[in-house]
Amino acid sequence: MSQGNVTRTTEAMGHDGAHAPVRLWTKGGPVDTRYLVPDEISLIEERHEASIGEPASMALLGFATGTFIIAWPLSGFVGTSALPATVPSVLVFAGIAQFIGGLIAFRRENQFAGTAFGVFGANNVVVATFLLMQATGMIAATPGSGAMRMLALELFCFGYIALMLGIVAVRLNGAFVAILLTLAAGFTLSGVQDYYGSSMPSLVGHIGGYCLIASAALAAYTASAMVINSTWQRPVLPLLGPRHQTAA
Repeated sequence: MSQGNVTRTTEAMGHDGAHAPVRLWTKGGPVDTRYLVPDEISLIEERHEASIGEPASMALLGFATGTFIIAWPLSGFVGTSALPATVPSVLVFAGIAQFIGGLIAFRRENQFAGTAFGVFGANNVVVATFLLMQATGMIAATPGSGAMRMLALELFCFGYIALMLGIVAVRLNGAFVAILLTLAAGFTLSGVQDYYGSSMPSLVGHIGGYCLIASAALAAYTASAMVINSTWQRPVLPLLGPRHQTAA
């Protein structure tokens, strides 16, 4: 039986006559309980959401800024020698700040937003660290080298994560679907360029950069819509779905 955001899946009596644990599905994940009922859990969720600010707009702006900055040289608009200059934005805003946004989203019992912001925030810390190691000569920076192939494998992993979350976001709104699917394409094509190096036309990597710029632009629009809609307390800017205020 479904009530609000919570679904009750099973109910049984134990051997001692007491109720066996019942699994209730919430936005934060499954909860096994003998005592709580769906309405009570829904009330707890509402209190958490009302008492803690929504972190998605801040996290999305961090994501958008870092992704745009790093995609600019990847798209060929400036040389890749400029990549080390992207580290401050990618590490602090797109990495640490976005990761903190993910932790707050988990506190609000928002598994989707917590996973997305936590994962991509951590990824940006990894990428920034990789760029710093390249800048100091600790690892090679030449596409097709062993070190760059390891970075490519990391990008492929995050391409899969973005694709998976994009499919999940179909239940939320079109804005998140578009952000995540363009991000998946950007990660994958950039990874292909890093893995194969000069044997792959540079256009492949440039297209990957364009996809990342598109993802950043969509994220900036979505963050703007969330702030504006929340301030005006109505859907001024559409997010192409039934849920206009939150990330899940």
